[in-house]
Amino acid sequence: MTLWSSRWLQRCLRLTQWVLAAVWLAGCATQPVAPLAPEEEAHWQGKLSLKVYSNPMQGIAVNFDLQGRPDKGELIFTSPLGTTLARMQWDGASATLTANGEQRSFDSLPDLARKATGADLPIASLFAWLQGRESPAPGWQVDLKDLPNGRLQARHIEAVEAELKIILER
Repeated sequence: MTLWSSRWLQRCLRLTQWVLAAVWLAGCATQPVAPLAPEEEAHWQGKLSLKVYSNPMQGIAVNFDLQGRPDKGELIFTSPLGTTLARMQWDGASATLTANGEQRSFDSLPDLARKATGADLPIASLFAWLQGRESPAPGWQVDLKDLPNGRLQARHIEAVEAELKIILER
């Protein structure tokens, strides 16, 4: 091997190392989640798993589509095949659940969430959590450390324990 080809090989190896390091660092970079203004509508999609440790234990694992704001929005649960399992809609005046071909009205969003999921799922706080902000929800502890990777976990630790896991689509 000549001296020239040896230096050329060393330069190629160094360049390759720099390129790989740059690609690795770019893969570690995350985009900060900007908080929404109160009038802005948000939209998230992904997978949602909720286990309720009641007797008997209840659980759901669905695809979800959440849009709107805590005071007016819609949460749709679909099966892996795309069938709509439940549609929750709310605004300042009403909260409705459409499932199994029936539509039911509720006095509040918490009542609607409890009926639809079997847990006191804090949908209003969920909007803040998905934006990367901790928002107090009675009895819930949220873990946002993996949110930059599209993952959120929360646990309800009061009366009836529950575990919520969300994986966001990119």
